[in-house]
Amino acid sequence: MITENMVLQELYAVVLSLTANEKWRAAGSFTSQSKVEVLFTVLAMIALITAIVLLFWVFAKYRRNENEHNIKITELTVNNVKLRQENKELTTTNERLQQENTKLSQEKIEALESRIETEAPTN
Repeated sequence: MITENMVLQELYAVVLSLTANEKWRAAGSFTSQSKVEVLFTVLAMIALITAIVLLFWVFAKYRRNENEHNIKITELTVNNVKLRQENKELTTTNERLQQENTKLSQEKIEALESRIETEAPTN
């Protein structure tokens, strides 16, 4: 912990003591890079580019799925409204048919009663 603080303080002192030109010259002075360092840098760049491409692909896929879900929700909502309207119409028709059925049943009962009265033997 103490060593870490000391190292960080020294790095801050070195970074703050160098001017921008000195930092660029220091960064450019590492010309003796080994093949492993170059290969590692290239692989790191490829990994970074791949990660960025995959990130954009995931965002695009998420947005596409979200749009598809919104469209499906809208279609289901419209279908639900149509089915409710059809249900209301069928309920109204059912009530009307029940009233007609009741009326016809009453007429049938009245007809049977009148028939019984006319066919009853008179003693």
